[in-house]
Amino acid sequence: MVFNTLEYIVGLGLRNRRFRNAQNLNAWGFTLIELLVTMIIIGILAAIALPSFLNQANKARYAEAKSYIGTMSRLQQAYYLEKQIFAGTMSQLSLGANTSSSNFTYGIVTGDINGNTSPIQLDQIVTNVATPSAANTIKSYVGVVGIPGVVRIDTVFCVANSPSFIPAPGSLNITSQTMVCPVNFTIDQ
Repeated sequence: MVFNTLEYIVGLGLRNRRFRNAQNLNAWGFTLIELLVTMIIIGILAAIALPSFLNQANKARYAEAKSYIGTMSRLQQAYYLEKQIFAGTMSQLSLGANTSSSNFTYGIVTGDINGNTSPIQLDQIVTNVATPSAANTIKSYVGVVGIPGVVRIDTVFCVANSPSFIPAPGSLNITSQTMVCPVNFTIDQ
């Protein structure tokens, strides 16, 4: 008697077909079709969710780079206002944080207003860079800070067109008085 009661309670708790419908032997489990349909639905959901998840992970990595390069650009502007020259090294910038993370290594690329590495014109332009730490699908991110006109300091943020591009110095368009992204980089929207 105790066993029958226990079997009844377990059957109610687990909702097992065997205990609910003991008269019908065909209702004792799942059919192969039911299992296949379930697996197909799970596969479709995974195929939709995985690219979305990877895209969100890359967006988080870029958010880190944007934040760090934005901070570096503001510090470059403050440094210029104090010393009338941009900082050429990370130690001069006094960032107060690590120069690398698990995703990017941060640094400064110097050059002239035409985008060449020499002569160095720190009184006119500097490029803050975030280079990916590992060789993967993450693209480099840069912030070009300079003086396009007489009375203002300007910054433009750029992202590499491909993960393999190494950041070069940005340039200055004197005619339109705007900062220009390095070669193989486009303005970040």
